[in-house]
Amino acid sequence: MSLKGIYKNALVPFAVYWILPAVLIASVYYFTIGKFPILLMFTVLAYGLLEEIGWRGFLQEQLKSLPKFTSILIIAVLWFAWHLNFEITPSNMIFFGIIFFGSWGIGKVYTSTGSLLAVAGVHSLNNFFRNGLHETELTLIVILLVIWVGFIILYNRKYKTVVNPA
Repeated sequence: MSLKGIYKNALVPFAVYWILPAVLIASVYYFTIGKFPILLMFTVLAYGLLEEIGWRGFLQEQLKSLPKFTSILIIAVLWFAWHLNFEITPSNMIFFGIIFFGSWGIGKVYTSTGSLLAVAGVHSLNNFFRNGLHETELTLIVILLVIWVGFIILYNRKYKTVVNPA
């Protein structure tokens, strides 16, 4: 795994997974709140990158010999504990479900791209919306996920790339 992964250079995943969401999210913030969240954009993306170095760059690689479900469950449990969620409450169980499916989805991005920038961008998407999801945020998430999944599929078809076929 590297910053660029399957892409010819790091500029491609940087533009698609970092610049595009940053511009879209900053534009929405600007038109709804009246200011650009520059510090928020930088910290959320950098934090996502630092976490994904551990979750995908290290842990997922170490667990790849295990059955897929088992490795996803281990990552999800550790990621859940990482967020200091130790109580079994309904909201924490919903959060665990989100973490579990996030581990699966971000893991798919990892196996498809091998790019730390790509997985960090996808991870960071969740971190942008800490005050709850409203219609605008859900719309942005859906738009970005459709763009990203389409981009991965088209790129992989065009260049016939495979990072980790397992």
